[in-house]
Amino acid sequence: MALTGMRKTIVAALVSCLCASGALAQDLRPALTAQSAQTIIQACEVFAGERGWRLNIAVHDQGKNLLAFLRMDGAQLGSIDIAMWKANAAAAFPRSTKGTADRAQDFPAIGHAPNIAIFEGGEAIFTEDGAHIGGVGVSGARGSEDAECARAGIVAAGLKFSR
Repeated sequence: MALTGMRKTIVAALVSCLCASGALAQDLRPALTAQSAQTIIQACEVFAGERGWRLNIAVHDQGKNLLAFLRMDGAQLGSIDIAMWKANAAAAFPRSTKGTADRAQDFPAIGHAPNIAIFEGGEAIFTEDGAHIGGVGVSGARGSEDAECARAGIVAAGLKFSR
């Protein structure tokens, strides 16, 4: 009996150690926070405002959920959906929308996927460690300017736009 009790104690101690060390726990993946999304929006707004651009800016988490959106005063109404599509594409794929457009040359079906933009102005969001956590879509200026603005917002939030 004493040996059985001792075995139970040892097993319980081992299980406790394993659980405390995280050996049995699933690693949690980093997530884009609402605060970071707001920082991206605000930095994009400042960046665009300094250049006289009137833009729509959308930030999605990696699940393609909208976390933040801004339609700057005077921004084109038609660009709202485009900004959302760009953010959606950059959140769905770990690359810029320009990168997705380049891939669409070899895989044209990508261009027919719902809510996926294959033109410049969407940037994927990565942590410092390279985890893909979302996307920013900007629309209303030239594609290269939209992308420049998105990258400025990402950097201002302390995040990266490439691995």
